[in-house]
Amino acid sequence: MRASKAVCGGLLVAAAIVAQAGPASAAGAAHFEFSIAGDVTTCPNATYTVQSGTIKEVVQSVESNSGNQMFTITDVPQHVVIIDETGATYSLHGATWFGGVTNDRTGAEILTATHNLEVVARGGGVADSIRLIERFRDGVLISHEFGTCVPE
Repeated sequence: MRASKAVCGGLLVAAAIVAQAGPASAAGAAHFEFSIAGDVTTCPNATYTVQSGTIKEVVQSVESNSGNQMFTITDVPQHVVIIDETGATYSLHGATWFGGVTNDRTGAEILTATHNLEVVARGGGVADSIRLIERFRDGVLISHEFGTCVPE
């Protein structure tokens, strides 16, 4: 599942997006939607393959008069159908959020990501989960994983 891959890389890419963005106003956010069909995630008790579905993404970036750049990126699964290696069918629910601030004058940066995704069995019940909180501050990554699957 794309939302669970290269988490640290995702934080760095998000920082690069902010660094390249010119001054933005609060006029609105950019909206994207992309397919995750074919993505595979391996958990301790199962391997899940996405059969269909998309991720809706909302990106907003703002630069203040003082030189601070702030951004948020939110990814939400839409009608994601996944199967395990036995053919059992599941859906994916939850969201991933990235956000942060950088200061061009001092070089300081704080980036945060939260991942709260659940693999839900037909008829209800969480089969597996990705629960991860990360903070990247001035080059140091702190990560707390407490789901049943570890992001790749």
